[in-house]
Amino acid sequence: NMLAPYTCAPIDVYERYRSIRGKTDREDGVGLPLNRLLEIPANNPAQPCSSFGIHEELSVLKDLYEHTLFIANAGLLAKPVATSNYKGETPVPLFSHNGMTSETSKDDIADKYLGTGVVGRMVDVLTTKAGIPTSKFTIDGQQILLSGKPGGPSPYTIGSEGLSAFNENPSIENMTNVIKALNNSTTADSGFFAETWSSKLSSSIEKYQSLKAVLADAETSTEFPDSKIADQLKVVTQIMQTAPSRRSRRDIFYVSDSGYDTHKNVDEKLRNKFSTINAALKAFVAEVKALDLWESTVLLQFSEFGRTLAPNTGDGTDHGWAGHHFMLGGAVAGGKVLGMYPHDFKQSTSNNIALSRGRMIPTYPWDAMWKGTAEWFGVESSDMDKVLPMHSNFPPELLYGKDDLFLIP
Repeated sequence: NMLAPYTCAPIDVYERYRSIRGKTDREDGVGLPLNRLLEIPANNPAQPCSSFGIHEELSVLKDLYEHTLFIANAGLLAKPVATSNYKGETPVPLFSHNGMTSETSKDDIADKYLGTGVVGRMVDVLTTKAGIPTSKFTIDGQQILLSGKPGGPSPYTIGSEGLSAFNENPSIENMTNVIKALNNSTTADSGFFAETWSSKLSSSIEKYQSLKAVLADAETSTEFPDSKIADQLKVVTQIMQTAPSRRSRRDIFYVSDSGYDTHKNVDEKLRNKFSTINAALKAFVAEVKALDLWESTVLLQFSEFGRTLAPNTGDGTDHGWAGHHFMLGGAVAGGKVLGMYPHDFKQSTSNNIALSRGRMIPTYPWDAMWKGTAEWFGVESSDMDKVLPMHSNFPPELLYGKDDLFLIP
């Protein structure tokens, strides 16, 4: 319901959407009526609809549509697949939260670069090959998305409340200095594991203290609402201000908003969740603009999977596969719905992307959005196989380059 059909011809995709979402003569189902959708033009003649509707609680996406792109029917893919071969060609735990979250973060189903995530590999390339100092931050715990090669740049892990003091209640007055001294000691027969541990610990303490010092002066001029996602985005804007002090030319941040596992009462839950994230995004964009960073910022939205289009008996939806996703930013060439919105949602022998209960097979891979974003960040085409090891499995028409996604190079 984040992005629904609106005006569609010659096939009435909106009525098909309402039908698969449970609308009958007696029940409305879980699809949204037109008066609860915010109409936007598709600006893409390849789509089955000339306009689509954004959920009524996500007004920020309509307000910023000039700088917002939607990618329709996208998801994790190793290669293009259909109903006849998706099981054998997509060896991942489909419809599993943990498995799909991990695989989406890695975007490397064959584990060519084992233990790494797509952002981690991007940062490795930017720092070691392109010579662009790049930092990565998670505001929601450790994430494989940010993991790079051993010995490469380590991510900062920060809470949504910012950075508290390191070792606030030490058992001795100079505990931090003692820890550094112990872990700086080395001998000719020091073990590799011990050396690595000590090096990482010492480096982490130094980076922590340095970041805390520069964050102390980072203030926001925008009032952020009271929510977990807003707290995370506020911290992001504070860290953004410290880039010159850290001598970083690129920063990548991970934030997360949970609560979308809508197995019951999907309409009520999405109204509440979308209202919360809408307010958080409004504040984030306002602050980024106040910092004069809007044109150098892009926000990518992902989820491990979409939901079933057909509701269950609790007016909820269950685990699906493909979904619709968005990206926004001052440099984004927005105002379009890219990807390919399905025109038929029912499972049949003639529909090669529909599974049971309106579970849709993705037409476009995650690589579609990542490729152009990586190029915009500075990744050269010669390094794209490392950042996106599966992207060469897809024809060019299923991938978007920098010029497709961005106005400003």
